Amino acid sequence: MSADDDELELPGAIGAVRVGETVRKTAGPWTTTVHALLRFVRAEGFGLAPEPLGVDEEGREVLAWIEGDPAGRPWPRLLLGPDGVVELASMVRKYHDVVRAFDPGEDARWRSGPARLGPGEIALHGDFAPWNTVWRDSSLVGVIDWDMAEPGLPIVDLAFLALHLVPLRSDARAALVGFASPPDRRSRLATLCDAYGGLEPAEVLEAVASFHERDRRRTVGWGREGREPWATFLARGELATIADDTKWLDAHRDELSGS
Repeated sequence: MSADDDELELPGAIGAVRVGETVRKTAGPWTTTVHALLRFVRAEGFGLAPEPLGVDEEGREVLAWIEGDPAGRPWPRLLLGPDGVVELASMVRKYHDVVRAFDPGEDARWRSGPARLGPGEIALHGDFAPWNTVWRDSSLVGVIDWDMAEPGLPIVDLAFLALHLVPLRSDARAALVGFASPPDRRSRLATLCDAYGGLEPAEVLEAVASFHERDRRRTVGWGREGREPWATFLARGELATIADDTKWLDAHRDELSGS
């Protein structure tokens, strides 16, 4: 990076700036493994992942800039309808199909989770949600923020997507992302499962419930230890959000699963 390069802060991104046609982010022990993951999936045809470019002289990871607009609030109109649900669920399935062949190796390091893949596990993206997708002219052109990648069962990625995309949350939270009236969550969840393939709504709802409990444990335990980003989550009151989402799911789970 030359002295003439400007660093532009990226709204909503913690520890990330744009420098020319690159993104510079705080690196960690997990960065080498995540970059190996990105190189692998790009080589295998998942071109939505950013190109890893190593680290700079300040020790920050460097990624190629993806030109487009992240899906901030309110979401792009496409995501408010069924076509957007199909687009993202199909994208997650494509990633999962590609990444099954990825072997992180004996020296793998992740930001969270065990080092090695367990039975049936893959390297999850770990943060699949609309805000980590990039769009250009209503076309999906990128998936960003891979720092939370970790070993896990594929349904965990889909559950996280369902939580935010269906969304499996209150009407007030749905309104914040652009829904003018309460969405037909049962239809959107069924559409998501059909587009991904091989999973039923009840299975995804069970995985969402498990995710809430894991999220609560990590936010309390790791947040109190000062481990990021969970310390930030704890400080900004994320436990209340988890509690609200858990309560909402408990109240609506039966109707959404069709039972």
